[in-house]
This record gives sequence, C-alpha cells and structure tokens, in this order.
Amino acid sequence: MLYRSKRHDNYDIENKKIKGGRNMDAWEKFYGKEEEFRKEIFRIPHEDLPKFVKLLQKIKGKRVLDLGCGIGRPVIALVKEGFQVYGIDVSQSAIKETKERLEKEGLRAELKIGNIYKELPYEDNFFDGVISIKVLHHARVFKIKRLIKEIERVMKPGGILMVEVPRQEKGYVREGKEIEPGTIVKSTGSEKGVPHHIFTDEEELKEFFSNFEILDIRKTGEDKIQTPSPHYTMFAKLKGSN
Repeated sequence: MLYRSKRHDNYDIENKKIKGGRNMDAWEKFYGKEEEFRKEIFRIPHEDLPKFVKLLQKIKGKRVLDLGCGIGRPVIALVKEGFQVYGIDVSQSAIKETKERLEKEGLRAELKIGNIYKELPYEDNFFDGVISIKVLHHARVFKIKRLIKEIERVMKPGGILMVEVPRQEKGYVREGKEIEPGTIVKSTGSEKGVPHHIFTDEEELKEFFSNFEILDIRKTGEDKIQTPSPHYTMFAKLKGSN
C-alpha cells in the first residue's frame, strides 16, 4: 500500500483530483492534445535505459520510481525487465494513457497523479532506483533542490539514480523569459508557462546532487529524435551503505 499522511494532501489516492496550479494545467494540455499525446518519441525507450537496468541489477534492486512518468516510456520498459515499478505524474491524461498501455500488454505498475515538487507520497528508504527523464528541471531552483531532498528520502542508501536535464551549450539558444539565473519560462509552444532550469555545467549538476556518488555524466543532444537539444544524462548512487 502506498504511504500517505496529512502532509500528502496534494495527492489523491484514487487519482481523482490534484492541486497542481499552472504547471499541472500546462502538462494536461500537453498530454491531452492528440498530436502531442501520440508522438512515437514518447514510446521509444531511452537510449541509456539499458545502463540503468544493469546498475540496478548489480545492486539486486527491485523497486523503481519513474518520477514524472508521462505516458509510461520507462515504466513499461522497466516492468518488462522484471522490476516493481511505481510512476507519478501531474497529468491525469498521461497516467490514463500509461494505464491503458500497461493493460493492453498485460503488465502492472503502481501509478499516481501527483505534484512531484511537493512531498512525495512514499515511505523513507522505499526505492532501489529512481529515474527521471527531462522532468526534474521544470521548476525554480529552490523547488528542484527540495525535490532532490525528497528523492534522497525515498531512496535506499546505495540506490541508483538516472536523470536527464538540459544543459547550456555555446551557440545554442533557448527562447524564454529568465525568471532567475539559469531558469527560463517559455512563452510559446507546447510547454508555454513551464519553467526550465538549464544547467550551466557538470559542476552545477554535481552540486545539486552532492549527496550522491556520481557514476557517469554524459552529454546528449545529438539524437534528433529523442533528444534534439543539449542535455546531460547522469547516473549516480545515493551515498551510504547498501
């Protein structure tokens, strides 16, 4: 059974309602649009997912959280690898699509609608691994750092983390209004109104995840289908004995 307390009042156990504000509205529109919702890109497993699986297998990990799971790209792939998978996303449309895809393939995962920038609705030391692809950066810095503390809380020491976040690159311009150093809000397109924190370099990424042992940081952005803009993919292990 999923953990819940009075502190988790921004979550609904039966996925009926969620307090999320403008970010929730933006993602609901994003996933609710047929042309966006069905894009094949959201169905292709991430190119670095096999490495995440191998790292989890090395520590004999079983329980994995997909943070900002969208329509289930990592969720479905990880269930097929034999993991107990949990997914959380602010979009009801995305969670609905993920459930339908799982049912169609006879698979099962624990899914919730929820705002990841609030306290996560899971027990301490609950997950062997956490994955978050192009999600964690969609907030102001103080919210991102608060989320990272929550990731640390719900992960077991020695657990494996995989994240992909945008990075700055000379000559590459991301359009939007800067609301704090390194963070912009897009004014047009499918992510209109959504904050994007762009990591300056690897050192900034390491500073955010200072309680993790960094296993690898890879520059991505060459794949014009999956990741057409500059990003970092990072693998890390939560410090502490396993």
